[in-house]
Amino acid sequence: MQPARMLEIRSAKLRRVTAGRQVDFKLYAYEWILIAHLVVLTIVARAESLEFLSLFRDIFRAIEISLLSATVGGIALRAGHAALSGRWPRYRAVITSPGWIVDTIRLVIAEAALTLVYGWMKLVVPVFNHRLFDQQLWDIDRAISFGFSPNLFVLALFSNSSFLRLIDWAYANIFVATMLIAFAYFLSAPSRRLRLAFMTSNVLLWIWGAYLYLLVPSLGPAYRFPQLWFEYAAQLQTTQRMQALLMRNYTNMLALNRGVNTPVSLIYGIAAFPSLHVAWQALVALWMRREWVYGEVLFSVMLFVIFIGSMITGWHYLVDGIAGVVLALAAYYAVVRSFKLRRWFALHRSLRVRRP
Repeated sequence: MQPARMLEIRSAKLRRVTAGRQVDFKLYAYEWILIAHLVVLTIVARAESLEFLSLFRDIFRAIEISLLSATVGGIALRAGHAALSGRWPRYRAVITSPGWIVDTIRLVIAEAALTLVYGWMKLVVPVFNHRLFDQQLWDIDRAISFGFSPNLFVLALFSNSSFLRLIDWAYANIFVATMLIAFAYFLSAPSRRLRLAFMTSNVLLWIWGAYLYLLVPSLGPAYRFPQLWFEYAAQLQTTQRMQALLMRNYTNMLALNRGVNTPVSLIYGIAAFPSLHVAWQALVALWMRREWVYGEVLFSVMLFVIFIGSMITGWHYLVDGIAGVVLALAAYYAVVRSFKLRRWFALHRSLRVRRP
């Protein structure tokens, strides 16, 4: 068979398999995981007389609006690029197909459900495991850093007031911005396999992280050793206001468990090990290195900023960030293997190279 003909067949097969133009009525892997956790958490919440779904109503709409807005933004950018490269008809055919539209709705609902599952698991950590491992994590940090505390080291290294204010602002805003960028990119992608694989790894990352919260509860150095951050209060105002807010929510959750009717927020749980802010940047960087070189650079830089910033602000220990990176690698490679993406990436790349 002629090479040109083989390439044409490969290209047609790739488009047919990955475009996902037909509605798939089977439950995807990430949906099975989320449904199983929702059922279990509902049973546990009722047994413990804790609120569950009611905590989610206030933020459900905000999550859906944010994700749909990110998707529309991603579509607009991809459409502009497709128009310039002559691939707009193909992209338009995909994003207007029933399969792609239904998948998008399912992905958005799944991310909202993930927020509920993860947020609730993080919120109830002090209810189900009363131990705190902050001293042990601090000691591990010193053991792997030749007797020095990495938190104190980065605080001394980056003690310039202007830089601390920059980190204070960046740590509070970068995570939300990078999450919207990542979802804009992946939710607007034409490939069903890529979108499902990314969401599956995302679900695994946050749920595995929540289980580690329950196994190794910790508050973080700023809570365990607050005196170390007192002198930086003027430069880290946003961080310390947020830390105070989370601690009020933490104590309210304990009071609620004792039967006291106090308000709690689903998104204000406290847990340090592992750092899922770091893990998220690492996971997206791993996906971007196969897809978009500028995205890889962006998320690699953000990974470094969040990693260092998490120690400067006192949210995390060094070992939390390391565990976050390991967790991201585990989630990524588990999905790459199960979705057989190595071959898909190779074929996708060969078609890009050979396209005239």
